[in-house]
Parts: sequence; structure tokens; C-alpha cells
Amino acid sequence: MLLQFKRMGLMAGMLMVFGCTLALAQSITGDPVDLNFEIVNVTTGQPGSIERLQIQYSSTQISTILDIHPRGSQFDVPAVPIMERGKYIMTAWCQEVPYYWSLRGRHLLESPVKLHVYDTKSGVDDVAMIGLNLLIRQTESLLKLEYLLQVENTARPQVTLNGNPHVMIVLPRDLESATLTFGNGPEPEEIQLTGLSGGLIALPVPLTSGRNMVRLKATMAWQNGMEIPVGANVPIQEWSLMATPENLSIQAFDLENADSAEIPGYIRFKGPAIAADESFRFRVASSPSGGSEEDLFTQSTDDAAENEPKSTESEEEEDKGFPFVVLTPIFVVILVIVVSKRRQS
Repeated sequence: MLLQFKRMGLMAGMLMVFGCTLALAQSITGDPVDLNFEIVNVTTGQPGSIERLQIQYSSTQISTILDIHPRGSQFDVPAVPIMERGKYIMTAWCQEVPYYWSLRGRHLLESPVKLHVYDTKSGVDDVAMIGLNLLIRQTESLLKLEYLLQVENTARPQVTLNGNPHVMIVLPRDLESATLTFGNGPEPEEIQLTGLSGGLIALPVPLTSGRNMVRLKATMAWQNGMEIPVGANVPIQEWSLMATPENLSIQAFDLENADSAEIPGYIRFKGPAIAADESFRFRVASSPSGGSEEDLFTQSTDDAAENEPKSTESEEEEDKGFPFVVLTPIFVVILVIVVSKRRQS
């Protein structure tokens, strides 16, 4: 009996040791490093400032390491746990606009860590929609629309465009619901749009310098022969249309048929350029012949891919905000087709 108690005590001691070791290993996320930051205002070329700085560690999930409100254009953050090969997401808020970086730990060890931010202003004079991809899917009672918008901010000097007037796009008047997804970070912001009855919807999205990706999903009751408008208060340089099931009939002048053999179950069209404050309209009808219906709206990308921010720069030179938006698989296919077509032309 005494021997059994001794064995039990030895096992308990071993479990305590292993338990402490595991707890310690789980709590360690890197060696404590004093980081020095320098904020640069790209718009003015002068030292800048930020209202808030957040550093997150990205592995199987995203964990927040620190969230502070620094002062001045240069500041130190002591004892930040950093691993050289670890991947970190940094978010800096300047004039209420968040900017994002995806950096390896070794980049954070470089001193100082320079963060580039921008002034903000309002206006859409320097904005164009360089791409609009519209996907429509008809069911027995509903028509679902999904817009992938590529909005370019060409303002010089470089600024972020934020506030009224917003970019506005033309939507059908009888929408039942509309959701906007945007943002550069690992968790894009999603908002439910209101005021849908007017047919012109504002996109309250801060537009950083360069290209911005915005996704809008809308639902409306299906009516055979219904009219769908495409337009915005800024120029639309090019746009495309994909529809499913393939027995849908798209009726309009100036729509160019595109080869749909690469994506079975769809019909594809390319639309003409549209000037600011003008719209292009087409009708959608369902022909009696059958067609295969593709349920793209229930598909989702891999969870890890959705939570992984995409940088516009190489891994070695990540030093600016980057666009991020959750893409459905069909839009990935669209982008591949567009690139391949341009290379062939």
C-alpha cells in the first residue's frame, strides 16, 4: 500500500512538472524586445502621428499582443514579445482611418519601425471604378446580386478619401437587403446598408491611395423580365457580368458575349465603359429551357485564407496598408480570366 502511495505521489509530481512546463510553453510568444517606432506622413512628407497602435500575432488564430495610444512621431514600446519568424499584423489609426501591415518578426527588430500614414480629405474627383464584376444568380423566388468593385484613388499628393461625398453606385430600386464588406485588415468590416428604395447607394468606405476592393451583396424578389442598372457617380472604366443558371436571357444593346466554356453553368458578358452619373441597363429573363444552376453564394473560401491579410508588397518590403476583401471562389476565377485575356491581347 505504501509503495502504491509513493508511485501515485511520483506520478502526481511528474504531472505537476509537465503541467507547468506546458503552461509556460503556451504563454511564451517570443523574446521581449524594446521596439522603436517612427511615424511618417506620406501626404506632407513630414513626421506624422497616430491615435492608436495595435500589434497582433497571427498563427492558427489572431492574438492581440498590445493595443496602445501613443503620442508623437517617435515613441518606444518596451518588452514586446517577438519571434523572428513569427507573423505579425500591425494596425495604426491616423485621423480615424486604420492602416495595416503584415510583417515578419525580423522586420519588427529593425529600428526604427517606420509606419507610413496619410492625411484624409473628402471628394470623389480623383476616383474611378477601374473594374466592376457583377454576378447574378436567379432562384425560383429571388435574384441575388454580388458586386466586386475595384475603386482607384489617384489623388496627388497621396491622401485617403473619407467622408461625404461618398462613392455611390446605382442599384435596382426594389432591393430587399444589401450588405457591404470592406477593409484592409484580417477581419473586414461588414455593414448592412439602409435606404435601399432610392436606387442609389452610398459606399461609406475610406479609400486609401491606389486600388481599393469592396464587395456588395444584395437580394431582391425575382420577376421575369426585370431591369438591372449598372452605374456610379464616378466613371466605370470596364465591367463584366456573369449569370447563372445558364438558361437566363440577358437582353441589352452593347453587351459583348464572352466565352463561357471556361466556367460551365454560366453566361458571361463584357459591358461598355460608363461615364460618371450615367447608367447602363439590361433585362433579365428566364427562358423555358433548362439550365444548370450554380450555387456560388453558399461557397466560402478557406477560413485560414479569409483571416490572412494580403499585402500589396513583397514579404521583404511590407511598409504600407494593403487591400483585403473576402473573395468568393467565382471572383477568383474572374480575375484569373481577365489576366489571361489581357496577356493574350
